Amino acid sequence: MRIRRAVPADAAEIWAIHTRAIRHGCATHYPPDDLAAWTARATPATCADAIATRHVVVAERDGGGLAGFAQLHPQDGAVEAVYVEPDCARRGVGRALMAALESAARALGLTGLVVEASLNAVPFYGALGYGHECWAQHSLGGGHHIACAVMSKRLGDAPPATT
Repeated sequence: MRIRRAVPADAAEIWAIHTRAIRHGCATHYPPDDLAAWTARATPATCADAIATRHVVVAERDGGGLAGFAQLHPQDGAVEAVYVEPDCARRGVGRALMAALESAARALGLTGLVVEASLNAVPFYGALGYGHECWAQHSLGGGHHIACAVMSKRLGDAPPATT
């Protein structure tokens, strides 16, 4: 697996990962109408826009294709997305993507990150050192809101290089 910056040609695959990850990983935490509203928010075009305006990284599979992506709003220090292909879940993809976002944030001079974590992702962010700030409602548009946890992490200096 290789982590790299997303390019416009990745937009359709990012959109597909986003849709599959929500339908598979969030179905036990949210009702079907919320899942439908959530997946409808993204299109290949909105993913291409994010690639142009945000810091988006992807995890490339060794055999080709993408295993996941993550998105950082660099001005706000907000982690806006971390999605992993369902068949790649629990293999370190999300952790690697978050390490890349945190490294980029440090390089941008950010001292911390915040995320509105979906209920299924709270343990993931907690394991990465993100602390729970409060419960909130994330608007999906069209009158749909989902429960989420606002979580944050203070970024220290860059981790030491490994040999």
